[in-house]
Amino acid sequence: MEYCIVGKNIEKLYGAKKVLNNVDIHVPMNSIYGLIGPNDAGKSTLLKCIMNLIHIDGGNIKVFDNTSGMGKHELNRIGSLIEYPYFYDDLTGMENLLIHSKYMGYYDKKRIDEVLDEVDLTKDAEKKTANYSMGMRQRLAIARAILIKPELLILDEPINALDPDGIKKMRELFKLLNEKWDTTIIISSHILSEMEYLASDIGIMSNGKIIKEKPLKEIYKENKDKIVARVDDLSKAAIILEERGVQDFKVIDDGQIHIFDLTHDTSYFAELFVQNGLKLYQIDIVKKTLEEYFFEVAGKN
Repeated sequence: MEYCIVGKNIEKLYGAKKVLNNVDIHVPMNSIYGLIGPNDAGKSTLLKCIMNLIHIDGGNIKVFDNTSGMGKHELNRIGSLIEYPYFYDDLTGMENLLIHSKYMGYYDKKRIDEVLDEVDLTKDAEKKTANYSMGMRQRLAIARAILIKPELLILDEPINALDPDGIKKMRELFKLLNEKWDTTIIISSHILSEMEYLASDIGIMSNGKIIKEKPLKEIYKENKDKIVARVDDLSKAAIILEERGVQDFKVIDDGQIHIFDLTHDTSYFAELFVQNGLKLYQIDIVKKTLEEYFFEVAGKN
């Protein structure tokens, strides 16, 4: 597999505190990589290290196959939004993007108009950013990050301060960039449900370390849908299932039996249990969420 970012044994210390502890990261080319974890996991620090905004104390990071550091050539291929977005607040949103485009050597007024429209800021483009709300500043920062049509987009909690409609629009925009321009995107977030809509690959971060990396499809395969039934006699229910050749199930102490063999639907098992004299209190099909998977993996570490 071809990777856009590869990091090996990355370490970062602030005084005696090890914020990044031998981190390994592999971001596939053209993927949307969701870096998930709690607020103090080290996600922002890792993204700053990838951008060379702070120096690492150990290990190495390779971006675009370059091991010699993050030079101007690499930076001109990357868009980023890390932590709080800063602007020239005495200038308008449009003027801020014009300055950024000239700095990046990518002056294109038509493209600036495009990105302002994509983040729904066209009508506010001539307002000074001092008068922007937090949500507007976040959207302008995203516009600035995607202005140059980057090959790699690094976003740190990009949906912070956005309302539900804004979150939906940004999700659609990121997917469009990935599909239309083959942009590799790495997004950090503690909102796990949002990553289920967006990410193709997941990295789970906890206590300064990435403890699991997997394509989201593989996570779903691991976390099989299951039928959850509550009955009055678990031992008898287990015998009934075994007699019918159902082997893939698990008895849970709180009166539940989880059936992972989905050859039959809930109505089949409901009828099977009732016809064999069991009292059936509940039966449903349940899908494990990314949040449940995260807590399961993080709990083991």
